[in-house]
Amino acid sequence: MKVLVVGAGAWGLPTAAQLALRGHDVELVDRCGPGNPRSSSSGPTRIWRLTHADEVRVRMAQVSIDAMRRLEERSGRRVFQRQGLLWRDRSSLDAVVAALQAVGVAHTLVDAADVARFFPGLEADDRAAVWQEDAGVVLAAESLAAQLGLFTAAGGRTAFGRAVQAVESRPSGARVRYADGASEDYDRVVLAAGPESEPLLASLGVRMPLRPHLEQVVTVGDRERPTLTDALPCLIDGADGEDPVLYAMPTPGSGYKAGLDLPLREYRPDDDDRSPDPGVTAAVTERIRRHLPSLPREVVQTQVCSWTDSPDGRFVLDTVGDVVVACGDSGEGFKFSALMGEVLADLAEHREPEPDVSSFGLGRFADRVEWRTHSLTLG
Repeated sequence: MKVLVVGAGAWGLPTAAQLALRGHDVELVDRCGPGNPRSSSSGPTRIWRLTHADEVRVRMAQVSIDAMRRLEERSGRRVFQRQGLLWRDRSSLDAVVAALQAVGVAHTLVDAADVARFFPGLEADDRAAVWQEDAGVVLAAESLAAQLGLFTAAGGRTAFGRAVQAVESRPSGARVRYADGASEDYDRVVLAAGPESEPLLASLGVRMPLRPHLEQVVTVGDRERPTLTDALPCLIDGADGEDPVLYAMPTPGSGYKAGLDLPLREYRPDDDDRSPDPGVTAAVTERIRRHLPSLPREVVQTQVCSWTDSPDGRFVLDTVGDVVVACGDSGEGFKFSALMGEVLADLAEHREPEPDVSSFGLGRFADRVEWRTHSLTLG
């Protein structure tokens, strides 16, 4: 089967690797290449966790752990590590605990005054929390390198520096039109283009409003003791008053990375500027000073990356004829990266998806998404 995968990020690259390992003729195209500064998949670390406010994502997160282990076995690289995670949030705590209980995931309820026992140095307030041990960091750069190694070893071909302009679903297969004017037919196409998904979906006949935007993270540390924070857990500290959600994780050998769930600005294809905003850096470090005063204060790294929100904040995973659609990472794409390679490869082979995967289909947008129905099949 001749397959084109569009997008060499956290979902596209693992999908290309998986399809190549299954013996297909796979080409991976990306305007800039894997882990580039414009993408949503650059940087050394991301959080992985089982703590979610719905059962579907809890179950998928459990399966994702197995997928990351398989990636480590195949590649010989370490791609994730366990740190544990403390989730403190007034509005979502009950839903998170209910989802963990429903799926049978072990967890510990933490009184508001006791949070520092699970996260050393965290300032207590009047919010309770939940502790869950099955959480930690995805070693994102290592994960992408592992997938790229598997892909090339399996005979996959790359076309980095080339851009796809449009995709047309045909009675059998799909035709891809490139920005350089060339066109080519494929048996299957996988669209995993991250923040540039919306115009490609429109060319396919699916008109769905996505919201790609940029966010900024800040890593604080001690340059003379770069492993000082390596053993700390991850943290989700929910919105409280005027404080937005804070998400934070150790970045081994570098420091402790944190971000506020506030868009820096909307994503634009012609905007290559990924310079950090000093105001955002100041806001993050001020939040760290108030709530995590035991952390080092020195800023050792800042990074701007893209997120893409779907209309309901959940993933979009489906097929349109022989085209696989995968978008709407909503800032959570990398924690499912290894699993998505397997899931999207299954969809490309027209295997029946698991019910949890089917719940992310286009059908849930029937009243909000327009598509051309002639010659298209929505899976």
